[in-house]
Amino acid sequence: MYLYGASGHAKVIIDILNASGIEVEALFDDDVSIKELLSIPVKHQWNGESPIVVSVGNNHSRKQIAEKLKCEFITVAHPTAVVSPHAAIGEGTVIMQGAIIQSDVTMGRHCILNTGASIDHECVIGDYVHISPQATLCGNVQVGEGAWIGASAVVIPGVKIGKWCTIGAGSVVVSDIPDGAIAYGNPCRIKSYNVTPCLDQRFSSTNRIAIYGAGGLGREVAGGIQRINKAGHQQWEIVGFFDDNIPVGTQVSHYGKVLGGINELNAFDEPLALAIAVGSPKTRKFIYNLIKNENITFPNLIAPSFRILDNKTFTIGQGNIIQDNCSVTCDVKIGDFNVFNGSNAMGHDVNVGNYNVMMPGVRLSGEVTVGDCNLLGVGSVVLQRVKIGNNLTLGAGSVMMTKPKDGLTYIGVPAKKFDF
Repeated sequence: MYLYGASGHAKVIIDILNASGIEVEALFDDDVSIKELLSIPVKHQWNGESPIVVSVGNNHSRKQIAEKLKCEFITVAHPTAVVSPHAAIGEGTVIMQGAIIQSDVTMGRHCILNTGASIDHECVIGDYVHISPQATLCGNVQVGEGAWIGASAVVIPGVKIGKWCTIGAGSVVVSDIPDGAIAYGNPCRIKSYNVTPCLDQRFSSTNRIAIYGAGGLGREVAGGIQRINKAGHQQWEIVGFFDDNIPVGTQVSHYGKVLGGINELNAFDEPLALAIAVGSPKTRKFIYNLIKNENITFPNLIAPSFRILDNKTFTIGQGNIIQDNCSVTCDVKIGDFNVFNGSNAMGHDVNVGNYNVMMPGVRLSGEVTVGDCNLLGVGSVVLQRVKIGNNLTLGAGSVMMTKPKDGLTYIGVPAKKFDF
């Protein structure tokens, strides 16, 4: 038996396995400074050993690891847990001391049912859910993928909790909670929204990431990745930078070194996520079209402070970079490979295409459409229902009040065509 993740959570799983007469031969962990845990050796290179339990408490990290490993997973239950023979439990799930699962419960893969928690009859629990100590789910409750139910929380019968929600400790949930919500209190009320990891991570099966572009925006993106890691939305490992104009081996601040240019990227022989951190819209598109390596994926990198008014009507493509304090309201659609540089606000029914760059403080009013490869300057505003096409530049502080023509530069209040 093996565990993946040398954490405090792993210590509890080791106790559960030992109580069931199962010895753990070794653990695996990416942190090379950890040599052993409870006198069990910790290895840093997995070579297909199985069966495995993913012993990581963070739901998103547990999903990343489980999807990366192609092996046998087992379900673990402490001897003091009470599990109905009429319950269905997915692979990799851990049921801790004193937990109770009643009849006709369906529980997904790689879940955690923590100490003394209780799930009543006919509940349906998605994959990668964590139900904390002493939490109580009454009958017919539904919990979506990746949700976290805090310690001693109570969910009344028939309530539906969405994917990747966070329910605070001690809360009493009396009504449905939508996807991505952070909610707490008695009665439980929605306080804000997570950007769900399924949006961030949908296009990547690896936690190793590189940045294309070793300039100022590249360093900003690297710092943003660190904030994402700290918030627990992902655990990215920055492997370095790619840039055709900077020598290989050049150190980029404290974030990593330049690994090469487009040729080295296309020759990279392992799965790798990539952020294109280049401020020119046309150059972003040009770089993407040069990438032919099927090992490369393009996740969305979304700051933890990003706010979504209506998670159910928000859609987003791949390869987007959303920096701090941006917000959207309802029925907003974002395409691929856009950069939102900070404090951007998008109103209802906004539709943003591909390869756009919005500098800090841009405001898009309701029902605005933005096509492809546009650059919107610092503090610029687009009024409601205006449609911007392609390859346009809107100057800093300008206000676009009418539909512009493609490929031109507009400056002023109101914004007018600028001839160089």
